[in-house]
Amino acid sequence: MPTTIQISEETKKKLFMIMNQLEKDWGRRVTYDEAIKFLLKEEKIEFNREEFLKNLKKYQGILKPNEGKDLLKELREKNYEREKRFT
Repeated sequence: MPTTIQISEETKKKLFMIMNQLEKDWGRRVTYDEAIKFLLKEEKIEFNREEFLKNLKKYQGILKPNEGKDLLKELREKNYEREKRFT
């Protein structure tokens, strides 16, 4: 069921830029609905701290010293690049 929403002109421009990038990546036309769904799917996922620490203990000692820091740095750089493409 289609609906109308009100957004600022600035938000509309940013959403349009995201749609253009998605069209380049996907090789086809993208609707506003698809762009919004993409953004909602890409939002940060919250996690349970206790569960995270419990799972982390299973893998303790597998990584070499400082390898975790390097992996985290690489992940942050990828996230930064992804955010830069869509903003």
